[in-house]
Amino acid sequence: ARAGLEELNPSWFIIFAYNGLGALLILVCAVWCVDFLWLCWLLLIGGKKGAAKNWWWKNNLRRMDEEQHEKNKIQNPDSPNNQTTEVAATTTAASDDNNGEEATSSNEKDDDGDDTIAKSKELDRDRRWAKIRAVLILLFFIWWTAWSLVAAYNPHILKLSVPVPKLPPQCDGYRLAVATDLHAGSLSGVKETEWMVQLLNNLNPDAIALGGDMGDEPVDDVLRKKLEPLAQLTAPDGVYYSFGNHENIQGIEGYRKLFRTESPFKENIITLENEHVIINRLGSGGGGDGGSEGEEFCHIAIIGLADWSGRGSSSTYKGQVAPDFYKAIRYNPDRRNGGSRESDRPVPSSLPMIMMQHQPADIMYAARNGVGLQLSGHTHGGQIWPQHMLLANFDAISGLHAFDVGSEDGPSYLFVSEGVVGWGPRLRFLCKTDVALLTLRNPEAMAAEGLVPDTDLTIATF
Repeated sequence: ARAGLEELNPSWFIIFAYNGLGALLILVCAVWCVDFLWLCWLLLIGGKKGAAKNWWWKNNLRRMDEEQHEKNKIQNPDSPNNQTTEVAATTTAASDDNNGEEATSSNEKDDDGDDTIAKSKELDRDRRWAKIRAVLILLFFIWWTAWSLVAAYNPHILKLSVPVPKLPPQCDGYRLAVATDLHAGSLSGVKETEWMVQLLNNLNPDAIALGGDMGDEPVDDVLRKKLEPLAQLTAPDGVYYSFGNHENIQGIEGYRKLFRTESPFKENIITLENEHVIINRLGSGGGGDGGSEGEEFCHIAIIGLADWSGRGSSSTYKGQVAPDFYKAIRYNPDRRNGGSRESDRPVPSSLPMIMMQHQPADIMYAARNGVGLQLSGHTHGGQIWPQHMLLANFDAISGLHAFDVGSEDGPSYLFVSEGVVGWGPRLRFLCKTDVALLTLRNPEAMAAEGLVPDTDLTIATF
């Protein structure tokens, strides 16, 4: 039993190895930051003119070369390079009187003594600054690593109110829990899955959206057991799951079979891959428990797209498909046989649409086609700075963002989760791990209460 438990959770060696690589990156960044601050001090505050110029390595190498040349001249007076100078000096000295030679010799000794003292002081100063630099790098590295570990293992519970275009009053206050990027695999085991499930269930949501990258290994018996706690997720209106790029990379056909046809997943999780479902429930304006005449229902369309990594034949893994919004609004998942079936009609344009798309891309296209809220992950909020700068091609890195396409229903929104675990070293800097609870609001009702969505820049986006 112990061996089985160890197999389902990452080993300490793997954790140490991966996080050691992450710490090495942090150390490099700490050196960069300290040297950058030192360079700024030289440029802006650092005293005499030319101090900053001497920072650059070429100038330092040139200075070192000149000093070595002078040292060689003193230590090797008989070298060929110095013979011509010595003959000339001897001829000149012979023409001087004895008193002149003694005075010159005395002055040279004084100059040598002054140069030695000056060089000694300069060396002491350089050593002192080197020690200060080393201490600053060490302190910065320790602080940076500690922050990264705490942020990685201490997920935030984000609670946001989102005005969703076309959301009717009877749906006002609908609670949708969101989690992405569990990455069950080398650094995430069954404990992390159980921990995520507990966090989501404790939020008591009306529905749960799993936004991709739940797994990060090919599907086998070990991965099945790592993901099995997902079947314990509970929400009155269901648990919905769309695939991410790592399911595609690790074998999308295995993940399709696992979640669409195998127990306990198929009974408890609705997988959406270019498909949709429409939630129908008695809304806040309903007429009672018995379904009396005049009751009002809340209708919300949940759309799940395939991952963007499926575009183009050169990047398509076996069985992977490209995202297709046109198909998604016309097909439903067929839970009887694990496939898809065409619905009687497309998603009505009057319904509020919430779309699950793992990568935060092309929100403007979605907004122009009536999507009021897109749920994404993938970026991990950058995970470890300066990887944030590599994510500039996405519509957003983390948090909630508004996109106005001129619709009469108001702006659409993109929410990007920073993920539950992440990929590679389990460290986070200038970002966090999160599980989100989004309260969906009718835009007019929210405005009447004087509330505005929290679209401030997150630390990762900044």
